[in-house]
Amino acid sequence: MQSQTMAAEKLSPAAPPTDAAIAIDDVTLRFVTPDGHMMTAIRDFTMTVARGEFACVVGPTGCGKSTTLNLVTGLLRPTTGNVRVMGNPVTDISRDIGFVFQA
Repeated sequence: MQSQTMAAEKLSPAAPPTDAAIAIDDVTLRFVTPDGHMMTAIRDFTMTVARGEFACVVGPTGCGKSTTLNLVTGLLRPTTGNVRVMGNPVTDISRDIGFVFQA
């Protein structure tokens, strides 16, 4: 019994990953509406998803969930801030990234 206790004491929790799979740093996205008004879709948003981590983006209609996904996939570019996937800046659409909306 003592050997099992000693073995358990030597175990340590896994270190969290140091590399982010997705890093959204201080992103703001603004666009002009069809009637010519400036609209801020996301303001000063920061989010990190570690490699191997499961993350959900939830919120009410119009809060920026789809906009965030579009930024990560390269379908949109931020007005300010940076978006990185696996350490690489998102500068264009990538065929390696996709998402499906749920109805």
